Amino acid sequence: MNYFRTSNLILAIAFAAFAAGCFIESRETTSPVSPTPSEQPKGKAVDTAPADESKNTETKSTPVRSSIDKSTCLKAKKDGMRLIASQTFVFDHEPFTGSCFVTFGNIDDMVDETDVPRGSTFHIFKDGKIVYDFPDAFAGTQACWVEAVGFNDLNGDGETDVVIAGRCLAARDSYPQNAVFVNTGTKFTTDENANESLNEFETVKAISQYVERNIKKFF
Repeated sequence: MNYFRTSNLILAIAFAAFAAGCFIESRETTSPVSPTPSEQPKGKAVDTAPADESKNTETKSTPVRSSIDKSTCLKAKKDGMRLIASQTFVFDHEPFTGSCFVTFGNIDDMVDETDVPRGSTFHIFKDGKIVYDFPDAFAGTQACWVEAVGFNDLNGDGETDVVIAGRCLAARDSYPQNAVFVNTGTKFTTDENANESLNEFETVKAISQYVERNIKKFF
């Protein structure tokens, strides 16, 4: 009898040890595990990308802070001409930084101050005087005027070019007469033959886009 009791006791102890081990193993395997980065729960995204420092980089075609304002530009004068304030701008680009792009209309061609600026001419005004005259934008055609002016580096050379969206008076109506002034770094030039291909457009944006698609024609 003692033999059987002893055997049963040993079996009971072994069974108890086995059960305890299973219980401990079960608790360890069901403990929560921290998710890996790819398993992180969905929520508000955190931007860890480095800041874009290029936003603080100034290119050559970007105008620097001007030392003048438009009120200075409006002081420009030219004999026999009327300053057109709506088409006069601060021009802080090479080769005329700290200057003004000024537009005049011919007093003899204009009915009054409210008339379109017929006979439009374009100039650089700096230090109280006109220092540069742009070439004729209208190929010698009379009674032409500007409707919009744009400044843009059209060929990516770092120099700011000038776009003129203009019109000329016809017998019963008017028609587009546009021009591009190419900035050479020391002056502005224009090609009358190339400008002829611009006369189907009526906005600075449309003119600029055409020039950018046909760079070799203008530069």
